Amino acid sequence: MNNKLLRKPTLIFLTLTLLCFIPNYVFAADRDGDGIENQSDNCPGIPNGPLLGICTAGDAGNPCTSNEECGSGGFCSMDQEDNDPDGFGDVCDFCEGNGNYDTDGDGLCDREDNCYSVPNPDQKDSDGDGKGDVCTNNIPMFNRFSSFKGSYEEMGRQVAHTFPDIIIYVADVFSIIGVNSQVAQGYYDAVEDIIPDSIKAHMRGMAFGLTEVRPFSYETSWDIVVVGSLFLNALKIADTAASTELPGCTAFAVASEAGTFLCHNTDNQKGNEHFGAAMYFEPNNGDNSYIHLFSPAFVDVGLGLNDKGLGITYNVGNPNVNATIGLPVLFMVRYVMEKASTLEEATEYFTDFIDNGNNYGHGGAIFLLVDFKDSSMAKIQVRSEKVKVTYGEELKPGVTYISSTNHFDEDFRDDPEYYYESSWKRFERLMEILPQFDTYDLETCWTILSDHGDGEPNNNTISRSGSSTGTTLTNIFTADKVYYTTGMPHEYLDIYGEPVVIDFKSQIIPDCSVIEIYGEYAKETECLRHFRDNVLRKTPEGQELIKLYYQWSPVMVKAMKEDTLFKAEIKAMIDEILPLIR
Repeated sequence: MNNKLLRKPTLIFLTLTLLCFIPNYVFAADRDGDGIENQSDNCPGIPNGPLLGICTAGDAGNPCTSNEECGSGGFCSMDQEDNDPDGFGDVCDFCEGNGNYDTDGDGLCDREDNCYSVPNPDQKDSDGDGKGDVCTNNIPMFNRFSSFKGSYEEMGRQVAHTFPDIIIYVADVFSIIGVNSQVAQGYYDAVEDIIPDSIKAHMRGMAFGLTEVRPFSYETSWDIVVVGSLFLNALKIADTAASTELPGCTAFAVASEAGTFLCHNTDNQKGNEHFGAAMYFEPNNGDNSYIHLFSPAFVDVGLGLNDKGLGITYNVGNPNVNATIGLPVLFMVRYVMEKASTLEEATEYFTDFIDNGNNYGHGGAIFLLVDFKDSSMAKIQVRSEKVKVTYGEELKPGVTYISSTNHFDEDFRDDPEYYYESSWKRFERLMEILPQFDTYDLETCWTILSDHGDGEPNNNTISRSGSSTGTTLTNIFTADKVYYTTGMPHEYLDIYGEPVVIDFKSQIIPDCSVIEIYGEYAKETECLRHFRDNVLRKTPEGQELIKLYYQWSPVMVKAMKEDTLFKAEIKAMIDEILPLIR
């Protein structure tokens, strides 16, 4: 949907890498069929040329060849119009200024924002290096955090309202490398019957939400959502060449007298530390609430902690020999977060799915799962037609552990010759340093996760830096807290001093006076949520204000329901400060 993406180093690497595995895809010179070839099209993913356009008024989002086709008051954009001008056509330009996205929602287009992933409207840059203080060394200080409450469809709608540009961006990336809406929809149709209802409802909500904040028809919005949700499995990359430098992850869990910790380094294409989010979901149907760290464009869960004390981490598992079309395994992780209360229940969800004659998809996986209620832990390895569960073992007297990188156990992989050097080397390094400590507390966990050898970090250290990939997110889960850093943890901690901390219990959403006044989905409510999550939460004073607000909010809601004049007075007060917050 925009050619800006082709200039991003992360996308270039991702494109070149994945093209090696999808030689049968044929990429059209005119991807959107509007009569203008991609390299000349200022919106290569949305039609706006001489043969086909899109309605930007009237029946917004529908394809068209004339204004009349857009209904009453309609306008069919077909002329590559770029009113900014910034090189992006109006139909795919969602930010007035230099750039077509405002990824962090701070009012500045990405091209003119010195930290496009962290809200910083003041653009403070103390050292004058062109990067804002909240992106020192191009490492974001934090990922955006948001809370969602309601039905799964309502929460999907809220996600689309909060992160529209990231959702569209992700669909752009994957459509360029071959997973267009037809490919993704084909995979969705093949597995629809086994996708949990909560995920299908979330996808519908996201599509509907996009129509409310962007000039898209529901059909276009659904195409965007289905690409973001099914891209990895739709690529059908089952087995990966051992010679390729791959994104990888390192994970371990430890339990001792000092506590229980589930630890994980996520490795990805460098630059992807700017596209994550921390999200809290509180469904209103009695399912578990949970926090997870993932892209808001995805409807699954990879790194999660639920209110029953279950935490899970995700590593890509290789090789997934003889992979088949099946349920994306990260969909099962989300289902486990929603439904499971114990380690036994969680492992049974994974194994029963196979025992009942179903298959997982093309993404092999290794999960570490911890039940913080009793400090039990398990490693779950998943291929399309097999699941293996192993449990924690003794590291030394009084210390239980479990660990993984990216290769399956020898008795689980059907290819004994498979060798991915970084995975084996990182595992060897992990098992070298893991037993060296006397106390296994939070500080020890950060020390291990920050390991970068005896010199510069490389492709085989825990805090990893390869030529194109590296650690982009590090997290530690405890019973009630999420700790995380972006980028390589040893660099992050050197710059910012301490990790980001999210207190799980503080995310529970009580009766809300703002919702009572404006409604669940009003722009005013979303503005105030954004201010809470991305401004107030970042300071001790702001956190105290949030606590006071939630302490008194139920009382205020009760009073407003009983006294309409009082409600009007409170609304008038908030209305006065909203322009300042905006």
